Amino acid sequence: MFVRNVHRQLAAVRCPPGVRLLQISAASSARRIISNRTRLTKEISPEEVRQFQQQQQQQQQQQQQQQQQYDNAYQQHTYSPYSFTLPKNTNGIITPKDPIYDILKEPTLVIERQIEFMNLFIGFEQANKYVIMNTQGERIGHMEEKDVGLFKILGRQFFRLHRPFTIDVFDRYGQLALTIKRPFSFINSHIKALLPGYDVDDKTMYEVVGESVQSWHLWRRRYNLFKLEDENTEEYNQFGAVDAPFLSFDFPIRNEQGEVVASVDRNWVGLGRELFTDTGVYVLRFDPASFAGLSGYGEISTQGVTLDQRAVILSCFTSIDFDYFSRHSRTGGGFFSFGSYE
Repeated sequence: MFVRNVHRQLAAVRCPPGVRLLQISAASSARRIISNRTRLTKEISPEEVRQFQQQQQQQQQQQQQQQQQYDNAYQQHTYSPYSFTLPKNTNGIITPKDPIYDILKEPTLVIERQIEFMNLFIGFEQANKYVIMNTQGERIGHMEEKDVGLFKILGRQFFRLHRPFTIDVFDRYGQLALTIKRPFSFINSHIKALLPGYDVDDKTMYEVVGESVQSWHLWRRRYNLFKLEDENTEEYNQFGAVDAPFLSFDFPIRNEQGEVVASVDRNWVGLGRELFTDTGVYVLRFDPASFAGLSGYGEISTQGVTLDQRAVILSCFTSIDFDYFSRHSRTGGGFFSFGSYE
């Protein structure tokens, strides 16, 4: 009907002289309309379907081969099931901008206590001094006990294991990085790790990082380690505990699940130095990879310890050294000391 009406209208049109009207048949017009409205489709043969499936299988095999090559290369360059990583310092106060960061970021610290000559010859207890090194033997800091005033000098001789002390930790450039403070104690030592800073008047102020508390036992060597969680409420969270046997040189720190998260170990430095001096070498292991190849620790945690927790462990190290490896803790004196030993 649509085609016939078009032809009727064309026939009624009067053309100007000299102009020919193009005649379009109904069949050709209908074919053009149909061809413009339809799309030709071609049926896929079974052979083409098979070829397409083969191409997909080949692509999947290539991807699997590439992944296998990557996994093999990764295993060849991985020497330990652990990696040297710093856990996120959740709710902590130590940041990479603090001088102590360059010391505590090391997965392992080697700390050597310096020889005290007056203690060696006459049993006179001098201020403690330590050198902090990394595993390559590079000096990255040092620690010094504050030795100010006659009272402190005399207090070290009379109070002995009960005496208070303050030890400052310095980085390799001599900047004050951390302060470890222990008050007077009758039985159990109680040590705090303090992060130094400055107020608006450029005066030194300290923020508590955490504390290490000795737990009395007749023969075992025990400590509980806490990190400060809330300064306003003075809420502390225990993250580790030391429970070493009698005469132990190794002090693994275990979490609530009994896994070892860190360790403070004293190395044997020879019979002469052990008997007559206070010098000693300690290894502080903060990272799970630090225990690679070592036995006797039990299950090692894969989490590691944060910067704030490492600061508390460093403060606990000073307490271990003083409580069990100082000449006063062993009731010793010098070559020419007299009287009863404590």
